[in-house]
Amino acid sequence: MAGQGKETEREKAVRGSQGEERVRRLMETGVSEGIFPGGVALWGDRERIIGEVAAGHLRTVPPPLGPATTPEALYDLASLTKPLVTGALILRTVARGRLDLSMTAADVLPEMSGTFAGGATLRELLCHSAGLCAWAPLYERVAFSLSPEERKREMLRQIVALPPAGPRGAKSLYSDFGFMILGWILERVWGEPLERLYRERIAGPLGVVGADFLTPDSPLSEAVRSGRVPVASTEMDPLSGRPFTGVVHDEHARLLGGVSGHAGLFGSARAVWALARPWLGGGFFPDPWLDLFRSRQPGLEWALGWDTPTPGSSSGRFMTPEASIGHLGYAGTSVWIDWQKERIVVLLTNRVHPVRTDNRIREFRPRLHDAILGPFGEPGPGTLQDGKEAFPS
Repeated sequence: MAGQGKETEREKAVRGSQGEERVRRLMETGVSEGIFPGGVALWGDRERIIGEVAAGHLRTVPPPLGPATTPEALYDLASLTKPLVTGALILRTVARGRLDLSMTAADVLPEMSGTFAGGATLRELLCHSAGLCAWAPLYERVAFSLSPEERKREMLRQIVALPPAGPRGAKSLYSDFGFMILGWILERVWGEPLERLYRERIAGPLGVVGADFLTPDSPLSEAVRSGRVPVASTEMDPLSGRPFTGVVHDEHARLLGGVSGHAGLFGSARAVWALARPWLGGGFFPDPWLDLFRSRQPGLEWALGWDTPTPGSSSGRFMTPEASIGHLGYAGTSVWIDWQKERIVVLLTNRVHPVRTDNRIREFRPRLHDAILGPFGEPGPGTLQDGKEAFPS
């Protein structure tokens, strides 16, 4: 009888559809309450996308209302760039023996020698325990009239001139500047720009085409310009009076040409899932290094490049505390990965459109994760595989 013994395939299908409908209602509530204009929620495991819900619009101002959100839409991933690009590249570079986590920033960037920031190790930079300033509007001190390389050099000079926020290694203090430095370290080690390293060493091998830095030479950028791929708008550009669309929201990344170790990546929810899959295991990252990068560092709340679940965090109630990692993006994005349950949950929104002041997404994220990972979050037989419908034969 139903409800006794092993659950039938029909019962799984019903439960799966109930779960997706529950998430859909929650996403539509987020839109109707003005938490975000639109967004995509996606959840899956190592092999397949289990559920996907799009709601709202890509833009609300200026009139008329922008296109409806679709699963293919690109979002400014903001700080998801940190683990999905920079952290992933550091892991693979360390595994190749080109870097060591005990090396300091000045070991690779000698222009940082003799500075507080230059003494930070790669491990400290990855888990935000380098004692760096959390944030400062350095983009106001660097002229756009400089060449891209001159802007990088001047930005680095501004970063090392900042006073320390605390001693190194004592606690995690989230800082964009540490990941900006890590991006420049990667470029120095490999002799290639960060966007090319990402395309050749992460996106290419994984077959990911729906996430990239939107530089002029990016095929994805061309698809955006031609209108073939929709992209969600973010905050209003004070100069043009129109919202940033396909232009990175973060001021420092924008100053650096849309490419930085801390922000700049654009992508769809399906692409984020594809970039997150290797963190469940499977060989793309060598196991000993994968285990290390996913592990919470002693005395800290951070793993290497990733946050970990803590009481009251955005991960909600159902992530495995000792077997989960995640990250948030300021523009309204997040990804959480539970390798014990083999679950990936992606939320992409443009909550900073048209302004950045509404922070209610902080309360929304755990509600969404609980709705997905709770009793209705398991797959039924009719699932999405590789972003396409796949029903059992």
